[in-house]
Amino acid sequence: METAGQRTGKRLLVLDFEIIDTSNEPIDQRADHARRLAAARDAIASGLAARRTYEVVDRAVIQPDLDQILKQTYIRTCNGCETALGRKAGADLVMTGLVNKVSTLILSMGVSITRASSGELIFHQGFDFRGDNDTSWARAAKFFTERIARDPAT
Repeated sequence: METAGQRTGKRLLVLDFEIIDTSNEPIDQRADHARRLAAARDAIASGLAARRTYEVVDRAVIQPDLDQILKQTYIRTCNGCETALGRKAGADLVMTGLVNKVSTLILSMGVSITRASSGELIFHQGFDFRGDNDTSWARAAKFFTERIARDPAT
C-alpha cells in the first residue's frame, strides 16, 4: 500500500538525469539510455508529486536555458548552474540524478537534492541495481521515490 508520505511545502525542480557509461559495450545504447533516464526522472518527479511530498515545478520556463547548457556541458559539470535554474524556475530545491554503468549487469544511480538559494547539498543517496533494462531502472526509480517520500529533504 502506498502512503502519501510527508508534505514539505517545498517546490522541487527535477532536472535531467545523466549517465556515465564505462562498460565499453559494442552496441550503441544511447537512445535506450536517454529514454530510461527520462523515464526514471519522470517517475520520481510524478511519484513525489502524487504523494504530495513536494510541489514539482514546471521546467518550461528554464528549458531554453537548460538546452543551451547541455549543448556545452553536463549538469554534473556546469559549476552550480542547477541552483540558478532552480531559482529561475521558482523552486526551493533542485534534484539531479546520475547513473553509472559499469557493465550490462552492474549499475548505480545517485540522486542529489540541493537548496536553490545556496547550493547546499541536503540529500544524496546512491543505489546499486542489476540489469541494464527497463524493469531494473523502474525499480531504482521506485526505490528513490519511496525513500525520499518517507524522509524528505527540506
